[in-house]
Amino acid sequence: MVHVQEDKCIGCNACIRCCPIPNANTYDGQVVKINNKECIRCGECVKHCPHGARYYTDDIDKVMELIQAHQKVSFVVAPAIKASMDGTWRHVLQWFKDQGVHEIYDGAFGADICTYMHIQYLNQHGGAKVISQPCAAIVNYAEMHKPDLLPHLSPVQSPLMCAAIYARKYLHNNDTLVGITPCIAKTVEFQNTGVVSYNVTFKSIIRYMREHGITLSHGHSPFEFSAARGFDGAFYPIPGGLKECLHAYDPELSVSTSEGAQKVYEDLDNYLKTDKNHLPTVYDVLSCEFGCNTGAGARDSINNFNAYDIMSHARKWGTKKNVSERFHRKIFKLLRMEDFIRTYQNRCTTERPSDAQLDAVYKSMGKFTEADRSINCHACGFKSCHDMATTIFYGNNHPNNCMVYEKNQMHLLAKKIEQQNEELAKAVLEIQQSMETLTQKITPISEQATENSIKNAGIKSDMNTLGNDINGIQNRANDIAEFVSKISVSIGEYERILSKIKSISEQTNILAINASIEAASAGQFGKGFAVVAGEIRTLAVRSADTLKAAEQHTNEILSNIDGIKDASAYIVSDVDNTKQNVDNTDNAVDDLNKSLMFISNSVSEITDIIKVVSNLASGLQTQ
Repeated sequence: MVHVQEDKCIGCNACIRCCPIPNANTYDGQVVKINNKECIRCGECVKHCPHGARYYTDDIDKVMELIQAHQKVSFVVAPAIKASMDGTWRHVLQWFKDQGVHEIYDGAFGADICTYMHIQYLNQHGGAKVISQPCAAIVNYAEMHKPDLLPHLSPVQSPLMCAAIYARKYLHNNDTLVGITPCIAKTVEFQNTGVVSYNVTFKSIIRYMREHGITLSHGHSPFEFSAARGFDGAFYPIPGGLKECLHAYDPELSVSTSEGAQKVYEDLDNYLKTDKNHLPTVYDVLSCEFGCNTGAGARDSINNFNAYDIMSHARKWGTKKNVSERFHRKIFKLLRMEDFIRTYQNRCTTERPSDAQLDAVYKSMGKFTEADRSINCHACGFKSCHDMATTIFYGNNHPNNCMVYEKNQMHLLAKKIEQQNEELAKAVLEIQQSMETLTQKITPISEQATENSIKNAGIKSDMNTLGNDINGIQNRANDIAEFVSKISVSIGEYERILSKIKSISEQTNILAINASIEAASAGQFGKGFAVVAGEIRTLAVRSADTLKAAEQHTNEILSNIDGIKDASAYIVSDVDNTKQNVDNTDNAVDDLNKSLMFISNSVSEITDIIKVVSNLASGLQTQ
């Protein structure tokens, strides 16, 4: 089974380009996926993907489970193993024997049987002309996509199947048979013929041994194939291998060859169109350009010259045998042809699109003329526009993967862009005109903002002066309050003095009264003292009157001082309020000035931006 590692696929169409089946790939706009219902397992995409996005799986894990479970398992090994595992193939097969594989048969012997049965079939069917079928991918192509080829396919089983049938029917081996091959298409062949149960490729064996750290022995290996060895059949993996083996039996036999997925499938179509009289007796065909040695399940990198040399040496070893042994005469005379004959089935399930259906697809691709439908540029990966249209019909591709469609879309897009550019030019002109109008309106605002800023600077200076004057008034009011406070203190001292004088006056008055009493009691002798006492009394009365007047004046002074203090307090409060208002006004002027400067700067920046936009608009108009 072929798979896609989608994170590696970039949709480069390399897989489509090398694939012989147009509908075997599904393109979703980003990733090219596998349509396994149409895939013939030729493995070309696995070999040609430059990004390693294509890979396959075979039966290696299932087979190893059977071996480890000690089930009876026997191998039938394709002769291409000698090229894929040059120098180590015997050691590899010996390792499998050591793990419990029962029998290991040489697929080259099956190839010798295949050659012999072809000669027998042609001798029994005079005038027959056949297409060889050792290549499983070719058989898959005929059964799944070209059923017209089925009557022309050779009925003789493939080399590996001939070896398996020989083991099963003539050696009575009832083990689970496993094909060891370079070909992933063999899986389908084994499923359809029912003799071999599993397919394991050389590449999987190499990978399994590497991943499990298996180290093989060096030097001579004691391994030998079970039963008969193949001789000429060892040359089958080389292009034209069947042809040379047939010529070993009949040098005059008409055999022609065709190899490679990019050529052989087209040649097969031409085969059907060619008059039978012009066809070779045997048409030896292989899907892989350099034969089975370069199958998708063979070694990753293999030198074709080395592979040919290895196969040639194997064949030369066989040609040294005597004729009877080389052609297995003792064995072959026991074989029944009917045991090695197979039938084919038409497995084609896909209905081909009608001309009308394809016409609708072509129209969706923007292809209306015969010339448009025959461009065949291969940019989409397909060989023809017809193949591309067919895959679109099946829903496995999209018109946007067609270069011509994309070009047409680009032309339409270019026209749309051109129209949009015209509309843009008009819009740019309108923008430019609007910018000019906006500039005209903004300029006076900028100038006024600048002028207001200058005026505000003058107001701020005046406010600073006023603030200084108010500070002076405030200082003087504070001085007055201080002086009034001092006078108030002095008046207090004056009141205390008056209080003392009043006390003395009262005491003097009492003294005068007492003196008058004493003078009266003194009689004649107290008259002079009475006069003095009267004067003292008169002085006391006057002092009391004077104190009353002083107290009255003091009260008036205190009342006036209280009024001055209240007035001073009001002045100070008013001055404070005035100063606060001046400060608030000063701050407001500062804020206003900042706002005006911001407006002025913003207007200047807007003007610069308008100039830039206007220049850009002018540039767009000139382009």
